[in-house]
Amino acid sequence: MGAVLLAAAAMLSLAAVPPVEDLVVSGQIVYGKEAGARRAATVDILSVYSHNPIYMHMKAAGLSETDGGRGTKLFIAAQAATNKALARAAKAARVDVITVPGGVSGGEQPIADLTQNVIDLLPVFHCDGKILHGSLRNARAVAELDSDKLLAAIPEYTEYLLLSPNDANYHILRKKFQDAFKHAVRKVARDGNYDVVAEKGAVTSRLGAVADVTAKAILALAS
Repeated sequence: MGAVLLAAAAMLSLAAVPPVEDLVVSGQIVYGKEAGARRAATVDILSVYSHNPIYMHMKAAGLSETDGGRGTKLFIAAQAATNKALARAAKAARVDVITVPGGVSGGEQPIADLTQNVIDLLPVFHCDGKILHGSLRNARAVAELDSDKLLAAIPEYTEYLLLSPNDANYHILRKKFQDAFKHAVRKVARDGNYDVVAEKGAVTSRLGAVADVTAKAILALAS
């Protein structure tokens, strides 16, 4: 009798649990595939690209993803970075497929919006120019400076420009201004805790404007 009651209670318990709806994909898939998918999420892919520093640089430079040249190369790099961030976000959230907003319903769990998760996994910086100090790999703080302005503030550089390689002081002055330049760049990097100092205009950050330390570097020449 007790076994019958237990079985009946189990059947009632199962009946009280609503059936899991099938996962229905109706919009663009940006990660994974529909076949066999049980858990899903959405991502505003346009928002992700607008925060991708590679794509941001491409647009700021007036380039097109279909120009067949530099723009296309940058877009391919932006796609690769975005796809990597999507894969990492999907793995962390344990979802099988990601679509654009409104592109999926049903499944084993509520449909989460992972847009910010993906943005947070994108590279913070993109450099399309000369790095004067440090490396962008794992960089947390980046600054930029105008090399021409810094060089113009170094007396030895001004003298050097008036000479030819045959002049006695030519190589001596070149060594002096190069050392002074390096000293100033390293000092502002150290004083400002910057992992990287790059040429002005070379770095794009998804966090906003990059600090310009040109004036501080010029002052560092005297220290």
